[in-house]
Amino acid sequence: MSVWNDIKGMWRSGGVLLRLIIINVAVFLFLLLTGLVMIMVEGSPQLADQWMGHYINPWLASTSDLGALLLKPWTAITYMFTHEGVMHLVFNMFMLWFSGRLFGDLLGDRRLLGNYLLGGLAGFALFLLFAHVGPLRAYTSMGGIVGASASITAVFIGIAVYQPEMVVRLFLFGAVRLKWLAVIFLLLDLISIRDGDNSGGHIAHLGGALYGYLAATQLKKGNDWSLGFINGLERIGKALTFQRGPRLKVVQSPRGKRMSDIDYNATRKAEQANIDVILDKISRSGYESLSKTEKDILFKASNDGKR
Repeated sequence: MSVWNDIKGMWRSGGVLLRLIIINVAVFLFLLLTGLVMIMVEGSPQLADQWMGHYINPWLASTSDLGALLLKPWTAITYMFTHEGVMHLVFNMFMLWFSGRLFGDLLGDRRLLGNYLLGGLAGFALFLLFAHVGPLRAYTSMGGIVGASASITAVFIGIAVYQPEMVVRLFLFGAVRLKWLAVIFLLLDLISIRDGDNSGGHIAHLGGALYGYLAATQLKKGNDWSLGFINGLERIGKALTFQRGPRLKVVQSPRGKRMSDIDYNATRKAEQANIDVILDKISRSGYESLSKTEKDILFKASNDGKR
C-alpha cells in the first residue's frame, strides 16, 4: 500500500521531529478508531465513551492519583503522546513542528528528543506537586493529564533561551524575536492558571518550561542534560540487548593521512567559527534567511554533536 510505504519512508528518513509527530498522530488515530468500533459494538456513543473512559484511555493518559499511578507508571511517558480531540492534536503538532525545526536544526535531533521526554516528565512532576502539596492544591485538583504540551513547551522555551535574539516571521505579526514569543506564552499560561482554565495542564506547561530554561542555561555552560539523558538510555538499551559499542575510528585527513591533534583542533575551530557566523545571521535575520548550504552545515554539525 503506497500510503503505508510513504509513512515508513518518512519514519526512516524524517528524523526525530517527524517521528514524534507520527507517534502522536498514530496514538490519536488508534483511540479514534477504537472508539468508532466500540460505537458499533455498543450501539450507543454514550456507552462507547464510557467503555473507552474506563478501559482504554486510562492506560495511556496519566493521573495525579498516586495509587493509580503506581499501578500504571508508564503513563508518565504515554500521556505526552496522547490527545483528546482533533484541535488539541492539531495545535500541539503545529507548535511541535514550529519549535522542533528550530531546535533540531540548531541543537540536533538527539537533544530534541531529550528535551521532549525530560520536559514532559518535568511537567508531570510539577503537576503532581501542585495536586498534593498543601496550599498549592488551590490551583488545581485531583485528576488526569494528557497531551504533548509540556514536552513542546520544554522544546520551545529551550530554543528561546538558547537563542533569545533569533528572529522568526509570523503570519500577520511579521518578524518577532523568540524571547518575546516565550514571554507571551508563559504569561498566557499564568493567566490560565489564575482563571482556572485547565489549571493542571497549564501547570504542567510551566514544568516543561522550567526544564527547557534550565537545560538551555546549563548547555551554555557545557552541561548537556538532554544529550546525556539520551546517551544514558542508549547505554541501558545496549546493556539489555547485549550489544557491543562501535569500535574506535582513526580520524583521517582528506588525503588519507592521520590528523595530528593540532590539525584536528584547528579544523574544529574553523568549523565552529563558521557555525557562529550562521547563528549570528539567524539572530539578525531569522532562520528562513539561511541558504540551503548554511542549513545543511547546521544540520550536519548538530548531528555530529559539535555544539
